[in-house]
Amino acid sequence: MFSSKRLFQRHLERTEHMCKRDDKMISPSTESSDRHSLSASHAGFSPFYYLDSTAIKFLPEHKYKGDDQSLIYHHILSPFASFLVEKCTPTTLAPNAITLIGLCWMVSAYAICWIYSPTFVAVSGEDHAPRWIFAFNAFAMLIYQTLDNMDGKQARKTGSSSPLGLIFDHGCDAVNLLFGSTNWIVAMGLSSTIHSWQICVIIMFPMILFYIATWEEYYTGKLVLPVFNGPSEGIILGAALSLSTYYVGRHFWHETFICEDYIQPFLPVGIASLIPEAGIQNFNLVVYATIVCGTREAVEKVANVLFHHGFKTLQNLFPNLLLAVFASFIMLGDNFERNPRTCLHLVSALFVEMVTQLMIDHTCEKKFNPCRMLMVPAIFLLFLQSASLITNESADSYLAYYTTAVIVYLSMKIKIIVHEMCAVLGVWCFDIVTPHSRKYKTR
Repeated sequence: MFSSKRLFQRHLERTEHMCKRDDKMISPSTESSDRHSLSASHAGFSPFYYLDSTAIKFLPEHKYKGDDQSLIYHHILSPFASFLVEKCTPTTLAPNAITLIGLCWMVSAYAICWIYSPTFVAVSGEDHAPRWIFAFNAFAMLIYQTLDNMDGKQARKTGSSSPLGLIFDHGCDAVNLLFGSTNWIVAMGLSSTIHSWQICVIIMFPMILFYIATWEEYYTGKLVLPVFNGPSEGIILGAALSLSTYYVGRHFWHETFICEDYIQPFLPVGIASLIPEAGIQNFNLVVYATIVCGTREAVEKVANVLFHHGFKTLQNLFPNLLLAVFASFIMLGDNFERNPRTCLHLVSALFVEMVTQLMIDHTCEKKFNPCRMLMVPAIFLLFLQSASLITNESADSYLAYYTTAVIVYLSMKIKIIVHEMCAVLGVWCFDIVTPHSRKYKTR
């Protein structure tokens, strides 16, 4: 019988031997031509659960490439974050800790809004939710944005940049999409019974754009944020939205004066005649702007990837498309009226699982598997409800168990992946001072 230490050592030696063998088989020209075709030849034994020999080989070599074209970011947000890092941030503070602190602010804002508005029932905005929660939400969003800009600069300042920090940062951004979008819905006083399609747009469009940007980075190797993007202008506008509710109340979003006084008089007669007599409520202007700007950005990114990498890349958009169909089905039906928060948590958890896996496969030079097993129960629920084979009570229980299972699995997966990446990279997630006793050699 081998001891556990000796057995683990044999596992490491076997993996290193396979990685060295693969190095001899691959020429630099082959590697640069099609990085994803190499996954099969590298797929060997690994002592880890989620990281195979391919991930162990390529993870430490990954270098982040990004381009934020936002003018606000370059002239205001980035210089301000640099000032805070250089003048106010100790060198002992880990970049991932900065990211997590920012996310905790958004979690707090979401929890407070949940306490005062557990369900989306305010149609005119006249309920008992105090206005200060919207000021706090705006404050939390701006803090999150600032800390999110600071973490990368702190990593470069302390020399602690790593693929783990990249995935942790973008993973927190993926989680935060639910918090920000839901708080905007509460701030505008939207109802799950009357404004379900507007809520669906506000929730799903940021997720779709985030996934497409990650999908583009997977193929091009570079994350490109346009001149007007969500992390910069989007968060600022979201904070302004919450501050508007703080000052004038939620009823402001159910009035029609913005369109009537500032838009309609400047439109051609033919287009102005298409506006209904009742007018367009202010919150609908936010929804329409989200659709127009989001569609333009999505089409531009998809066209760029298709032009350079072909139509075979569309298969990796399928999970997000399926999630959008499932989310639309439950948000536009009775499920969302009865269980609004459960539905949102389920959609968010499914989204975070698939988009973080896409990030991990990108940094590890692996081929992404578009078949997400966590979506199978969602397809089954769609079938049961479409065929009227399940009662409302059973559907509610199904959603509750499904959501719980997905969140538990996702939490376990994140914890294990972070542990494995720390072992491969020889770093701690929230500590850049204590040396890491590296347990595994990648070379």
